[in-house]
Amino acid sequence: MFFADIRFCTELDAAPILEVDKTSPYPWPERIIVRDLRNGAELAYLGAFSAGEEERLLGYAVLGHESGSGLLMNVVVLPEYRRLGLGMQLVVAAAECASALACPSLLLRVRPSNFAALELYRSLGFVCGKKHARYYNNGEFAQQMSLKLPLLLK
Repeated sequence: MFFADIRFCTELDAAPILEVDKTSPYPWPERIIVRDLRNGAELAYLGAFSAGEEERLLGYAVLGHESGSGLLMNVVVLPEYRRLGLGMQLVVAAAECASALACPSLLLRVRPSNFAALELYRSLGFVCGKKHARYYNNGEFAQQMSLKLPLLLK
């Protein structure tokens, strides 16, 4: 496992977030990320940074809220750092933030074709809920998953 420094991102982190986001198979529009970071939207961008003098953003997660629960909106890790535990660290950090905000659960929506993400979420105790038909631009449905908080790691 590769351990990163997880911290909240600011507007100063916009450029590295955009670079990481470009590596996603489903990148977000640049204007959305820049707007979120600039306007202090009700979203938290959590960054996984390498330690040392040459700090580098290796991945990020976006935490919002929906119906009183935390909502994990996005997780992206640089390809060369995938499957090293960074995604898990980001999800755990998001769960801790949501728990600190007194959210009873953490929700997310995931493509059923995203096997790696499904495996990660299940390993943390997320359970499947309702499906959202034609949720994504290509017509694919989204599988909603939820995790009761606080997260208790095994």
